[in-house]
Amino acid sequence: MKFQKSYIATLVGLSIAATSYGQQDLIQQVPENASFVVVINNQAIVKHSSFEKINEVLEKLGAFDDIGNQDVPIERIHDLDLSYDRSAYIYKSDTDSSYYTGILLPLKAGHQIGTNLFSKLSPFPASQGYERRVSTDGKTQVAWNDHSVLILTGDARRYYFDTDSVAQRYGIDLPTYDKANTWLDYPYDVVPDTANVEDMADAAADAAYTITDTVERAWQAYDFEVDTAYLVDTIPDNLHIDFPPPALETEETHVYSDYPVYDTYSDSTYQKEMARNAKNDSLRNAAFASWLAQDFDRYLHPAQNATSHKFLNKFDKKNTLVHFWSRNMMSLYSQSIPYYMPTMQYAFVNQMEKLAYGYQDIVLNLVQDKHTLKLQGSFGLDKEMERMIKPIYKNKMNRKFARYIPEKHIGYMSLNFNSEAYLKNFPLMMEQLYGSTMYFSFGEVAGIVATALEIALDEKAIANVMGGDHVLFINEMKKVEKEYIDYQYDENTFDYKEIKKTKDDYIPTFLWMFTSADQRIYKKILKLGESKEKVTQTEGIYRIADKPSDEIIYALFKDNMVFVSNDEEQLSAIRTNRFPASRDKHIKKQIFSNTMTAVTHLSEIPETINRLGIPVIKRWDHLVNNLSAYGDVTITAQGNKKGRITGEMAVDFPQQETNALQYLLQELLKTIDK
Repeated sequence: MKFQKSYIATLVGLSIAATSYGQQDLIQQVPENASFVVVINNQAIVKHSSFEKINEVLEKLGAFDDIGNQDVPIERIHDLDLSYDRSAYIYKSDTDSSYYTGILLPLKAGHQIGTNLFSKLSPFPASQGYERRVSTDGKTQVAWNDHSVLILTGDARRYYFDTDSVAQRYGIDLPTYDKANTWLDYPYDVVPDTANVEDMADAAADAAYTITDTVERAWQAYDFEVDTAYLVDTIPDNLHIDFPPPALETEETHVYSDYPVYDTYSDSTYQKEMARNAKNDSLRNAAFASWLAQDFDRYLHPAQNATSHKFLNKFDKKNTLVHFWSRNMMSLYSQSIPYYMPTMQYAFVNQMEKLAYGYQDIVLNLVQDKHTLKLQGSFGLDKEMERMIKPIYKNKMNRKFARYIPEKHIGYMSLNFNSEAYLKNFPLMMEQLYGSTMYFSFGEVAGIVATALEIALDEKAIANVMGGDHVLFINEMKKVEKEYIDYQYDENTFDYKEIKKTKDDYIPTFLWMFTSADQRIYKKILKLGESKEKVTQTEGIYRIADKPSDEIIYALFKDNMVFVSNDEEQLSAIRTNRFPASRDKHIKKQIFSNTMTAVTHLSEIPETINRLGIPVIKRWDHLVNNLSAYGDVTITAQGNKKGRITGEMAVDFPQQETNALQYLLQELLKTIDK
């Protein structure tokens, strides 16, 4: 009896374990070597939105038109056989020879995804309990079981085939051209004094582009497809070609040299070029299809998965809609340069490697917080970069700034860093960036310049002149009277004369303040301006104007602070201690707790646009007028915390719907209907 109970308990335990394994987070199938991963948090999206609105948006965008079939039409998001109680994943994996993009989707119980979504793909032998399909070109494979589906696609990297050994291995026909027909020799060193240079250049160009046939005949349109079709047909339909395996991933930078551009070649040469390209493309595609067939099982069950990456699965599961993780900055940057721009790739990738050498994994989160949507980001620092950056962010914002926060403003910005620490580390950063041997003599010069800066800079003295903490407010619009020139015409003589007129105008006012313990240099510059009659002073307020018609800038020195504004009344109020400061604690918290803050009050934008007379196109009327119901756009950044730099951009949406995501969906529906 005990044996029977134990046996039953074991079976129940195994069944629960098997079920939980099938339902486990699909991150287990994301390979460890993925360069970036996108996590779509279905549970949070469902929680903060409604299927009705999502379905309506997708339907009006035509998302269901090209999927499904006549027997089983896809009309609603529920017909997609997807489960929304687990996250979906999109990742990219790179090697020297190719790249793969994987899509992992959770499936609901009893799904018919093979019939509903993949009926047009060709059947493939099952593997490890997964049904499989393959696209006609062999460059996309799909596998699914009861709980999930993997869609794996990608392409070969063209530059991988450009070396002679690889091209020979795969049958690629690399271009060979007669150099004499490619480049024209011009006597650049001899410039005639009297000859017409433009005529000579035109004559040379005409000669370069003149095509002479051995037999005189009329040119007729040529069917390039007929000429190249036989080459394409020589590629076997069977994709399991015995190609060597793809190259393994390395850290080396590859430079791709695309097909050269030639000044002159005949029609027949162009036809051969087209045929060669068609043949090479077919061979590359066949090679990639073969690699995908060999690698697919490794991606279906990776030996090492991405759970080892600390920040890949670390986010707020309840409120984060989309989570993005990248291995490092270079993994993103190297993929942003198109393969057909080899010069840019060589120059920028190598330069970027020096610039980004100290930056590690990157994280981005799209977060739903009631009526606010936030894009939060952070990136890691290696120990050397952290050592240089850490002291730069150790700086205390001048607490006296709180006395001069205007009550009304359109927006504001603050910046706080230790200028002394920055100046001390600047030479080292410069040497790290430019001191590589790849720059030959320039690298040596960079080291000399860095040393000279260390000797010449008195960091503490410069930091006393400008401390590194700054606050800028863009205030209300100010009404001003401006002069302008009009013209009066005499209809009889057609003469005209200038007439000076005035008109009322609005300009935004600003107030900029920063700490300065040593103000001598500023005062000496202003004193020089006084001698040139560009600056005047009244009761400690300096009035700066290059020309009488220019906008006047005012400056004030008080309590180891420098104030700059185009509103004299504000500086006068500061000087006489009667400035009406805001009591908004939220503004003070943002300014004093962040390294950088930038805030725009969207509700002030419509009136500002109207007063400034900025024209708005008709289709933007609704958007601009609707901004009065919005809150703020806020961008903040924080200094080094536990080896990471963090930042955030947040938008406060109108409170007309349940939350920000619902409002966005509703606005999207209105836009589609127009």
